[in-house]
Amino acid sequence: MPPNLPRDRPHRPPNELRRNVLGTKPSTNTSKRWGYDIPRGLPRLVGGAALLWTLGVAQAATPLGTLDGAPPLIIGHRGLPGLYPEEVIPGYQAAIAAGTDALELDLQSSSDGVLFACHNVYLSDTTDVASHPEFAARRKSRLVDGVATGPDWYFSDFTAAELKTLRVRQPLPMRSKQYDGRYPLATFQEIIAVAKQAMAADPGRRINVYPETKNPLYQRQLGHPLEAKLLAMLEQEGWNTADAPVFVQSFDPASLKLLRKLGLRTKAVQLIDGTEVDYRTGAITYTSPDSAKPFSWLQAGDPRTFAAMVTPAGLAEVRTYADGIGPWKFYILPVRGLDAAGHPVTKLSEASNVAPTSLVADAHKASLFVHPYTFRNEPQYLSATYHGDPRAEYRAYFSLGVDGLFTDFSTTAREVLDEWLKERRGGAQPTRRVPKN
Repeated sequence: MPPNLPRDRPHRPPNELRRNVLGTKPSTNTSKRWGYDIPRGLPRLVGGAALLWTLGVAQAATPLGTLDGAPPLIIGHRGLPGLYPEEVIPGYQAAIAAGTDALELDLQSSSDGVLFACHNVYLSDTTDVASHPEFAARRKSRLVDGVATGPDWYFSDFTAAELKTLRVRQPLPMRSKQYDGRYPLATFQEIIAVAKQAMAADPGRRINVYPETKNPLYQRQLGHPLEAKLLAMLEQEGWNTADAPVFVQSFDPASLKLLRKLGLRTKAVQLIDGTEVDYRTGAITYTSPDSAKPFSWLQAGDPRTFAAMVTPAGLAEVRTYADGIGPWKFYILPVRGLDAAGHPVTKLSEASNVAPTSLVADAHKASLFVHPYTFRNEPQYLSATYHGDPRAEYRAYFSLGVDGLFTDFSTTAREVLDEWLKERRGGAQPTRRVPKN
């Protein structure tokens, strides 16, 4: 996988720890429209005489273009991991101070049923577990959603008390290690408390929590189902209502459907995955079973991939159990690039934006909000269209009418959004969003 397209899914270990059980080949099927190669299976392109280009994207037809007309949400992806290690309490507190609207987290269960925030089902990439000799014997290999992983230390093999002895570290090499080893893993209950404390201190402000049921079928198979515990915690907080400051997300529709069956009333978000981009065509490709489709589809022999979810029919199906979608951002604004010899480029920073798809408009037509992921400041995460400026990428997606976005840098996202809103309102000062429900 190109280093500029990191995985946002739960359990992708380093290459030396991973063996793909099932792979896919990049698609080369394209159709021609407006002179661009457009991959089949993506939503139809936004087009017509009204298409206005700024940084290669279309301007929204309405003042903001969002589903409810309100400003987009800034979603603090794993806290503020551009500056802090992922999913630690000081990182979430810093994200709130930076202006985030939502605290995003990945749910993992301890062996004794306590819900924690951690991106992966294993611990070596984001904690100091390898330096704890008392846990050395727990290192093992395990099949996770059709992918052989390990050897590693798996979250579900540790009690809550044991997990609290670990310290979190920054997994990305280009980011600051200043806070490595300082903070313990955070529980979901602690993150809820951070949100409540912030709202109590500023009653006019709304801080959402945005938990993901991570590898839900895998965790259920281990005897640690996430859904009932999550729902019980929301009920305890008085937050299992349609207007609660909660978004529950998952890549697997089976988890969201189970939550609805159990009585979930909050907003639910269907995440839509992709692994890589075929830079010749702009097509999103998949390289393993967990990235190609939800694991429940894989188990059932369903031939569809995540791409089926971004079609009008797929969106209509999603709307039967969810309120919004969280697609990989390239489903909205594809990229392509060829070198001087006509070969596809190998880096995102060498590829350029092409015409946006109609996914945002199609989702809005289906009454679904759109929260793409993940926005990062580092140049290797930006297409050549933005010339190394992450602010330009935020503006491009805000102009396409997204209802929010996941970001590792809430400070940058908030600054750009406030500037963008001020321009749209003719110089009036932006107001902090309190979402309609």
